[in-house]
Amino acid sequence: MCRAATAVVAACCAMILTACSAFTTSETTATPTGSPTSTVRPNDFSVFYEWWEAPLPPPLQYGYTIAINSQGQSEVVMTISDFTSEQVPAWTETFTVQPAKLDELYQLLAGHDLFTQNWPAQVPPPGGAGESMVVTAHGKQITIAVYVDSDLVTKAAEMYAAVRALVPQTIWDKLDVQRQQYIQEYQE
Repeated sequence: MCRAATAVVAACCAMILTACSAFTTSETTATPTGSPTSTVRPNDFSVFYEWWEAPLPPPLQYGYTIAINSQGQSEVVMTISDFTSEQVPAWTETFTVQPAKLDELYQLLAGHDLFTQNWPAQVPPPGGAGESMVVTAHGKQITIAVYVDSDLVTKAAEMYAAVRALVPQTIWDKLDVQRQQYIQEYQE
């Protein structure tokens, strides 16, 4: 593996670990209250969502993560997969999800059987965009893999959309402007 690719992989891993650790609170390890079938959001509820574009040449391939902790402190991190650079371009924006919106998200996830359904992963086809999510609640982590059984695709898509919708449109607009500016500078 070339030095630039190694640096990119290391930078991506570091960003994911940083994002996860930044949203860890003492409540994440607290004894859960309620049960997975409860519609009351537990104290340890948190979400980590990830989306990435299909493989494209630099600087067109990009992805982002959304991390939401139990207190609603949240961040979205957009990265460009630029294997020609020693440093992966990344932009981070923070926002707060209000308790009522966290409750709505938890209820939607519970209503879509996230906490009671088995979410088996399927072998992903080569290439293509992807998304996945890890939810912590009731002392457990539930992962929705990149590709799920066909009968669960609609539920997964609706849950992913609900998480993305929590990011204010002004942040999406700002990230898109930064990404477009990077592409333009890259091509000059």
